[in-house]
Amino acid sequence: MKVSSGIAIVLAASLAFFSVVLVRYSIPSLLPYVVGKNGISTVMGGLIITVLWVGYTVFQVIGGLIVDRYGYNVVLYVLILIAVLNATYPLIINQYYLLLVVQFVMGSLLGITYVSLISMVLLNYGKGGLGAGIFQSMFFLASSTSIILSPLLFSINRFTPFLLFSAIVASSLVPLTRVPSRNKARGSIAIGPENLGVLGMGFIRLSSGFSYLGFLGWSTYYVVHVLGISPSLSGLYAFLSSIVGSVGAVIGGLTGDKTGYTIPSILSSLLLSIIVIVIPELTIFYLMALLMLLLGFFYGFYAAPSIAISKYTRNIGTTSGFLNFMSQLGGSISPYAIGFLLQYYDFAKTLLIVGITSISLIMIGSVLLLYGRNYLTR
Repeated sequence: MKVSSGIAIVLAASLAFFSVVLVRYSIPSLLPYVVGKNGISTVMGGLIITVLWVGYTVFQVIGGLIVDRYGYNVVLYVLILIAVLNATYPLIINQYYLLLVVQFVMGSLLGITYVSLISMVLLNYGKGGLGAGIFQSMFFLASSTSIILSPLLFSINRFTPFLLFSAIVASSLVPLTRVPSRNKARGSIAIGPENLGVLGMGFIRLSSGFSYLGFLGWSTYYVVHVLGISPSLSGLYAFLSSIVGSVGAVIGGLTGDKTGYTIPSILSSLLLSIIVIVIPELTIFYLMALLMLLLGFFYGFYAAPSIAISKYTRNIGTTSGFLNFMSQLGGSISPYAIGFLLQYYDFAKTLLIVGITSISLIMIGSVLLLYGRNYLTR
């Protein structure tokens, strides 16, 4: 029986997204086991994360073109490849250069998956903000789960987390096979140089990716080396920076549907930058934990409305691919930049630089949005 109701399709796509985010954050959460072993420095550790984001980022736009050309059901084949490739990680995790290659390929597959699934949501559910909010909430639930479980399971047996996550990815295929195929959607607004609003929102997403995804990628390393937490328990503390994002995503999506998508995206992105700057200055754990919770909340709040605007464009796949390309571009650069800066500065100065850079990007995006008044500022 085909799955035809909008909310059922949203849930099917969201469960698949949950499964691939588990895969995406398994390697970053294992940095405490990798950095410092076999001569791997913080710069090399950052590159392990960055190379996945590079593949993920590059294939956002490519994936969008594929989806607009062939339909979002191409995701079925991509998910099979992800499940198989993820199962090989225990065999290569100590082979640094091969790990880099596999990380790039995995990032590319994950990029196509994201664009396919978000297009599936926006094309089949009328309330774009809410649909995107439910979908994006899976990022926070899955990243939190992966950050917690991966170090724990890896400390017991290095095969366990990878084989478990591969099985979950494979199982997510079942409901997706029942979603009707659909090709390109047509709308009234084109993405391009003439649309400064889309470009401006892209810079907002670039800023948030640079601040939040960079910090999240180093979160387990941060709690080990700054808070003195053991590597096997690092995920239990670091997950604070993502778990509440699921709530923020739904609230942000609903807010965007009612008030417009621009202001919620700008304000929440600005708060992300400020929180990243403040966190390493705190010495009281409970205050720092509160800010880490807020970090996840505001990333979720920003993520849903800033991607939901894609539903108004002529090519949903290409537009959502471009917008996610911008956030992942920030997420690609930031982990390596943090690793590089940590050679010279402590976490406080490093994250201050990250936060100031993010605020600068928000200012650029806001100016472009101001001069590109259209549906984004409705």
